[in-house]
Amino acid sequence: MKTNRYLHPTVELCRNCEGSGQLIKFPPWDILHQTDAITETCPICEGSGRVVVSKKIEVTVEPFKIK
Repeated sequence: MKTNRYLHPTVELCRNCEGSGQLIKFPPWDILHQTDAITETCPICEGSGRVVVSKKIEVTVEPFKIK
């Protein structure tokens, strides 16, 4: 039996801003009208809309046994 471990980085959409790079916030008094929108740069992706996600992958190879 042989086991290998890999670290596999991938580029994915930022879940915090849904890939836009901006967060839109509304003041509490303007939720219904939504005219005074405040946009901020997403602190997670720093405005790019993308993030690097590292995944740990473990692969085990073992012999096939016929029953």
